Amino acid sequence: MILFLIKIKNLVFDVLFPLICLDCQKYIANGENPICNQCFSLIKLNTSLFCPVCRARLADNKKICNHGKKNQPFSYLLAAAGNYDDPILRNLIHYFKYESFENLSPLLGELTIKYIENCKLKIENYIVIPVPLSSRSLRRRGFNQSKSLAEFIAANFNLTMINGLKRTKNTLPQAKLKDNEERAKNVKNCFTVQNAENIKNKNILLVDDVFTSGATMNEAVRILKENGARRIIALVLAKA
Repeated sequence: MILFLIKIKNLVFDVLFPLICLDCQKYIANGENPICNQCFSLIKLNTSLFCPVCRARLADNKKICNHGKKNQPFSYLLAAAGNYDDPILRNLIHYFKYESFENLSPLLGELTIKYIENCKLKIENYIVIPVPLSSRSLRRRGFNQSKSLAEFIAANFNLTMINGLKRTKNTLPQAKLKDNEERAKNVKNCFTVQNAENIKNKNILLVDDVFTSGATMNEAVRILKENGARRIIALVLAKA
């Protein structure tokens, strides 16, 4: 009897509140994900790490570019699950980041995990740190999308996640600044380390949603390196 009532309840909810794919807008029959299987299957994932300067693919995850050694205050590898020119992935990130669809965290987390497995990335001895939002952005969105993603990844690989960084000033949205120099100035000195002892001599998986100019990630890496961090991999959903 109880199972029958549950089925009736689910049927009523399906009729009154049908699930619609966030990308193609088609009805999802008996679906739990906010995107249909067909759209999900069309998302293309990368299979390697990248140079954060020239975006070159790093074969076998080896650091073959010389960028980051001369006239660059940072040194890290970029791990981008997909590309921002992928219309489906870009659409999902938009809902996740700007429309407060926090329920997309598991779906996007699964994509990221699949990418990590595709790369055969060894992260067993890493700690996970999300890029923090400003207090203003956090109030507006209601959650930190990078933290939600970081928590999902850390739980899947049984890694420790810490809020190792704190954003100390309200910066302008990077998306509204078209010039790379302006973006770099916008985020300069916007982070501090919460506890240097948690960072020193640690390998860090630094998680954010999108890598565009790299200004935010560069600044986060800089402050982590200054506080003794060892190897840093910047993990994002997509790179521009």
